[in-house]
Amino acid sequence: MQLSIKVQKWLIPLLVVMSASLLMTWNTPFVIPNISYAPSDHTSYYLPTDHTSYVPSNAINLLPDESIWDNLRNNFQLDLHSDTPRVRAEIRKLLADKAELNRVLAAAGPYIYFIYEQVQEKGLPAELALIPLIESEFNPKDHSKVGATGLWQLMPGTAKDLGVKVKSGYDGRRNVINSTKAALKFFKELGDYFHGNWFLAIAAYNCGPGRVHSAVHHSGTTNYWDLKLPLETKLYVPKLLAVAAIIKNPNKYGIKLPTIDNKPYISAVKLKKPVSLYKISTKTTVDIKTLDKLNPDYGDEVAKDILLVPASKVSEVKESFIESVES
Repeated sequence: MQLSIKVQKWLIPLLVVMSASLLMTWNTPFVIPNISYAPSDHTSYYLPTDHTSYVPSNAINLLPDESIWDNLRNNFQLDLHSDTPRVRAEIRKLLADKAELNRVLAAAGPYIYFIYEQVQEKGLPAELALIPLIESEFNPKDHSKVGATGLWQLMPGTAKDLGVKVKSGYDGRRNVINSTKAALKFFKELGDYFHGNWFLAIAAYNCGPGRVHSAVHHSGTTNYWDLKLPLETKLYVPKLLAVAAIIKNPNKYGIKLPTIDNKPYISAVKLKKPVSLYKISTKTTVDIKTLDKLNPDYGDEVAKDILLVPASKVSEVKESFIESVES
């Protein structure tokens, strides 16, 4: 259909202006606007009675005579919103299958002490130690259909940016030490980016800081509960808060938490040369299932630099493989 000369006279200049505008947009670097992400009273995400309960790295709050669950609940910092509809809905989902919930909580056993220790060292909210329950059910071999892998479900690009090695035969995203340090480094950056608004930071871990920033920009509010976010992200924060609420008050919800000692379970042994996990299992009392669970990053089941073993078995492994380990 041909346009009239009159229409062409105003349409052509308009297209020129629009093209120039788009060209400028594509070539202009993204600049973070000066938006305050922290509400003035902090009550939307912190416990009202304690806004400054972060623990400095030189004063890690690990209480040896209590369970790891005691340590966690004693150091929770977020307002769990356990009486709000969205969190209550997630609590009901978790309680619908208590056996499954207990299984997932028990799966945290080998890793949760180390994760909580790292959270405390970085001065982060203790609730973040529960993120692997949401992401992978504490399964370091978990792999999503979009490529996220490990306890923290890191994507390849994110892992690379955070310094986690991913190459043929080795996936550092499955290594509890490397992936935890990387994920918490990312959380620290997100917390700083959103000025301590941890609900926004946690949401950003799920869908990306750009998506959360855009939601804040378009809605004009930093209140997580009022943002237009993907459905998965809308459920993500409430689910984390629901898990924390159950751990904080298991009796209220009729849950008996699995026994997990409040002490290190894993220890790293430095290797001078590669050692087969199977060979270790035949020469020590550490079974292959345990070794595989702690060292899933080695695709060929041959540990090359660092071997993770139960802390109680370090001396035995070193004595049995004195030529392969560093003293």
